Amino acid sequence: MDIARITTTQNVVIQFETASVGERFTARLLDILFMGAYWLIIMWISSAAVSGIGFENGGTIVPFLLLLMLPVTTYTLWTESLFSGRTFGKMMMGIKVVKSDGSPAGAGDFAIRWITRLLECEAALFPGLAALISIISNRGQRIGDMAADTIVIRVNQKTSLRSTILSYVHPNYRIVFPQVEKFNDKDISIIREIMLQSFETSNYQLLARLSQKVKEELGVFPPPQQLPDLQFLNIVIADYTHLQLGVR
Repeated sequence: MDIARITTTQNVVIQFETASVGERFTARLLDILFMGAYWLIIMWISSAAVSGIGFENGGTIVPFLLLLMLPVTTYTLWTESLFSGRTFGKMMMGIKVVKSDGSPAGAGDFAIRWITRLLECEAALFPGLAALISIISNRGQRIGDMAADTIVIRVNQKTSLRSTILSYVHPNYRIVFPQVEKFNDKDISIIREIMLQSFETSNYQLLARLSQKVKEELGVFPPPQQLPDLQFLNIVIADYTHLQLGVR
């Protein structure tokens, strides 16, 4: 099992179970099968259309055919954007793209990953480069991931998802929000379960609402650009754990 660990500026260590190169390769093969099936349909449509209107008039349908090709040429861009970091192949393999700190990746990140495929993936300037870089990267990242600051994690098992919720803290950790003393074990358990549910369903709006609710309960409002929802909630859990252990 490959683990990526990120230490936040608050000395919270978050770990992720990253997808293996084999899992990513299999997901890509499945995606190629989906795209291949679509190409066959397009070829059948174009052949039938040219036969129907005559070869000499075939050029009139070229713009239409080019439009039909867009779903394939932009496949990873629109699927990852629509399905929260997953293509159809990734869905089947139980993996997804997220930012390296565990927060959801955005359209800009997916665009960077898609553009770099022109250099490093199967039908690219340097085919096979993605697999090579992923193998030697300590977090299984290809160049596109490094450029977009993303990683691909496993989300198909509950235990894997729990690894994105506080695993352990740095020895020099200091409590950030002492207000967590107003919480109890049940409150923290509910927070963890909602976090887990947001990952299982790719419902990051749920994570954002949970973060906002916890901030309101604690009376704290850390700048969102400095403290993403996942990190904030992990810090809350870490603070509560340390308070219960008597660590100040």
